[in-house]
Amino acid sequence: MTDIRSSRARVSLGAALSLALGAFVLATPVSGAALSTTDDTATTTSDAARSGGLLGHEADAGLDVRDRVLPTSAQESAATALGAVDIRWNAHGTPTSLITADGVLAAASSSDPVAAARSFLDDNAAVFGLTAAQLDDLELVSDQKLADGGGHAVLFRQTYDGLSAATEGLVTVGVAHGDIAYVSSSLSKVTGDVAEPTLSPTEAWLKAAASAGRPISASKSGEIVADTAAKLTDWTKLTVPGLATDQLVRLRAFPVPGEGVRPVFQATVVDSAAATLLGQTVLVDAVTGKVLWRHDNVDHENDVEGPFTGTALGACGPKHTFEISDDKTRTLAAVAVGLPTDDFTVKLFAPDGSLLVEGDLLTSPETATYTADKIDPGTYAVQVCPFDDSLLVGSYSVTVASSDTAAGTETGDLPGSNPRWSYFPGTPDAASTGGEAVPANDVIACWTKVADCTGPQLKSLANAGPWDTLLSTTVGVPSLTTIGNNANTHEGWLSPLAGGGLEQAPVSPLRDYSGKFTDTWNNSKCDPTTLVPGGNDVNYVVGNLFASHNRMHDWSYFLGFTEENYNLQTDNLGRGGRGLDAEVGNAQAAALDSQVIEQTGLLTGRNNANQLTLMDGVPGITNQYLFQPVPGAFYAPCTDGSLDFGIVGHEYTHAISNRMVGGPDDGLTSEQGGAMGESWSDLAAAEHMFAHDLYNGGSPWAVGSYATGNTDVAIRDFAIDRNPLNFSDYGFDSTGPEVHADGEIWNGTMWSVRKALVDKYDATYPYADKALQLRCSDGTTTASPLPADKCPGNRRWIQLVFDSFLLQQGATSMLDARDAFLAADQMRFGGADRQVIADAFARRGMGQYATTTADGDEPTPSFASAASRNVKVTFSAPASGKVYVGRFEARATPIADTDTATALGSVAHFVPGTYDLIFVSKTGGAQRRTVTISPTEITKTISFASATNLAAAANGAEVITSTEGSRNPSALIDGTESTNWGGVTTGNVDTTTPSIAVDLAGGTRTVKTVNVSAYLSPATDTDADSGSRFTALRKFALEACVSACDTAGATWKRFYTSADDAFPGKRPRPVAPNLNMRTFDVPDTTAAAVRLVALENQCTGYDGYAGEQDGDPLTTTDCKTGSDRGTIVHAAELQVFGQ
Repeated sequence: MTDIRSSRARVSLGAALSLALGAFVLATPVSGAALSTTDDTATTTSDAARSGGLLGHEADAGLDVRDRVLPTSAQESAATALGAVDIRWNAHGTPTSLITADGVLAAASSSDPVAAARSFLDDNAAVFGLTAAQLDDLELVSDQKLADGGGHAVLFRQTYDGLSAATEGLVTVGVAHGDIAYVSSSLSKVTGDVAEPTLSPTEAWLKAAASAGRPISASKSGEIVADTAAKLTDWTKLTVPGLATDQLVRLRAFPVPGEGVRPVFQATVVDSAAATLLGQTVLVDAVTGKVLWRHDNVDHENDVEGPFTGTALGACGPKHTFEISDDKTRTLAAVAVGLPTDDFTVKLFAPDGSLLVEGDLLTSPETATYTADKIDPGTYAVQVCPFDDSLLVGSYSVTVASSDTAAGTETGDLPGSNPRWSYFPGTPDAASTGGEAVPANDVIACWTKVADCTGPQLKSLANAGPWDTLLSTTVGVPSLTTIGNNANTHEGWLSPLAGGGLEQAPVSPLRDYSGKFTDTWNNSKCDPTTLVPGGNDVNYVVGNLFASHNRMHDWSYFLGFTEENYNLQTDNLGRGGRGLDAEVGNAQAAALDSQVIEQTGLLTGRNNANQLTLMDGVPGITNQYLFQPVPGAFYAPCTDGSLDFGIVGHEYTHAISNRMVGGPDDGLTSEQGGAMGESWSDLAAAEHMFAHDLYNGGSPWAVGSYATGNTDVAIRDFAIDRNPLNFSDYGFDSTGPEVHADGEIWNGTMWSVRKALVDKYDATYPYADKALQLRCSDGTTTASPLPADKCPGNRRWIQLVFDSFLLQQGATSMLDARDAFLAADQMRFGGADRQVIADAFARRGMGQYATTTADGDEPTPSFASAASRNVKVTFSAPASGKVYVGRFEARATPIADTDTATALGSVAHFVPGTYDLIFVSKTGGAQRRTVTISPTEITKTISFASATNLAAAANGAEVITSTEGSRNPSALIDGTESTNWGGVTTGNVDTTTPSIAVDLAGGTRTVKTVNVSAYLSPATDTDADSGSRFTALRKFALEACVSACDTAGATWKRFYTSADDAFPGKRPRPVAPNLNMRTFDVPDTTAAAVRLVALENQCTGYDGYAGEQDGDPLTTTDCKTGSDRGTIVHAAELQVFGQ
């Protein structure tokens, strides 16, 4: 994109640069992500994709004044007339998803996909509850092309009196091979005229800011500066005192059932507090000033002088001096960065004050390079000046690099034509953490491969020039630093929102960004005194992050994340979409000003990663943080998240999914959409690592293994390739419904789909062929990667994932995404894989009869496939109980029951496969079993054994004693893991050993086995700590009493002591699979009552959470002494069996 000012064409860099420098962030958030390593103790809201990243943070609950609208009977009749159509309705009473069993809704009426899409909508206007004329008025947003000829996802948007819908109001029509394959929509049936606004943009923004929790005082509001001439089409840009980030406002339309179409100002409120991000979009009624809608967009992973900072507003800034100490220097290079619209020149001065060179290369940032046969020692100076009086802010940061080599002239007067970067392709060697060995598994990769380059050639068709090149349609120049067309990367020590601190980054007049990694953070054991200019490997880390962002850009480009599909580039080179939005990357974010570690994790500059994804044309921002152990919350090694490609790739994929789903502006806006956003981020990062055979110390399917120190599951409950979760498990984790935990359901489902495709094509396109995998993943200087249908099944799978993005609405559900995936297969491959895909979804509970809403957290699962013959399964048991598919009962949805008084019934249909089952009875306790349902079976009966839980309240058992401070003691024997007993004491559990005693049903019995669960549940009014991971039981003892057990003189005999790791939480924190129900074979013991004695909880009982683990003088990492988690223990169930 070219900006014409002062009769000169200039390249603008659309990126946030620095809070400290009055940085410019065009912050119109769509969605983003945050990795927050807190100890989860509270439930989360259902506000969509608000907290992404890898672990999340508690976020604003959002606001939407609109009531749900149902489809009319006329709409339902029209849908029925379409034939065998699977239809779901959105909250506006229009179809959220339309698909047929054979994948074809209708024949396309035209070879022009846009015309064919419009024709289908006109012909079926009744299904949408709209008139053909209203559908004719839809504006074309984009004819979104699926990569490599995969079809078209034609996107339209509703308008009202010339105003586009502020959010939603979209319909997508999938067109391929002469057919209409799929339709999704978020259209509204509300109509009416739009009133004239009476508020000003500034007045509306002030109301939005107050709603978002950032009120501006009356004295400060008068200082707000509005710029309606900003290069952002219809946006008004506001400069607000106290907020370093520019705010945006624009006029839009918002249909509200019962109130008509309201004029609204769409306002963005973006701010940072310590290490947390605020990024909200708010709709304010332009007449009444009422806030109608609010959404949280943070998805909550050479010799150099300077940088020097200053202001050049109206006059040159000061001369910043620096020393050249020897006579070996041959080249000086200065790089100045500031507001992208500010037009600077850069001057270098000799010791005698004479001007050596003035840089004005038509770029932003601006560079100046001086080369001579000899540069004498002395005091030199650099100065930044305004080109003219058009500057808006004038703040800048300028860095000078020197080299003993003369700059080349391969591209005229520009430095070397073959830039190089050093980086870790996957992660540093995991064996280095905790010791002093410096990992040496990094590579040096060059734009064009030459002998001394150990990494791959970087040049490909995904770029018009090297990564550090600033492009326009007429000129391309190197930035000489980590700024290019795809990414803008710096150190962010002082600011978690824009590059704060010193804005450090490698600068090289020779474009040699290779460097030496010393592993300072690890070897110093998280010592904050290493955070000094040039310290803590900051330049290396910034270069590594820059390379990772560019690698993700290039890989995703060939999958369809291109300019016309809203990717992240400064210049889109006339290929569609909006430019000025290269990814802003902040390394070691908030490392200095938010380094204090505290238990809630809300104020830390550690153990985090996040992505704020902004609408097309506005930069996305990612923050990568340092990792270190936090007492009672998260036990990571001393690592740097910028070096873990899994984490970086995860965050970047939040930008991909939020740009490609829901058009250029909406992104993911639903509960289940947010969960899938987390999953897609895991999946894409892991797939990239697998396809490129990258090292991460363990399986590539454990995302974040280096940063977290766990090579088995990293930060998740399960590694992707060993994930047993299904749709019925929604809300299974200790948080209750939460996007990171429930995103793992989509992880497991996608793994099954991926595996099905791998198995189907393995004989022809071997999965283990690493050379083929690489050729299918990477392009070359002259060619794109191989087509997906010439590749192993995993490439088919990831291509369909990207295709499906373009077919979905922002308020998507897992079933909508399933249908979009099936439609993508129809569009790209003619439905060749429909059966194996549908069967794989069904085995994960997303089968033919599954139902849900986009924000639903209690979906109805179905394990029956619409594409295969299913087996009728009848469950039987001597006692009433519920049957669950999977490994979890708490908060899961049963597939059947054996209670004749309920409507659920004992029969369910299953596609053949192997399933884990749990039968849970209030009187009989829990039973687990694994069954295989054969394709040869037509019907099958699965019977559960007779059992009596002697400790069940339903059988007459009761709690007779519990230690002082106990919370909810009856929860231990209520027959469900959804509740728990809390033993709270004044000292640590390992010394106070809280206990709870249960009088068994039926008198004195012989105890043979027990079930114990340490499972956690979301915080309640009676126990705010019930979800705290480190309070879960780890080691216990059982004691028996035979008479007068409810008296003070009762005799208790210990008959069983568990292993030290009966519930084996590991670093960095305990997770759900460590804590749920386990069966223990105990010595046959006569008992009238049984007492459960807590010997250790997770905090007190594991060496990995004990002792001083870092060199940070501000923290005490020992869980028992550094937190209060050692004083509380939780257990969910005690079940006793015998005779």
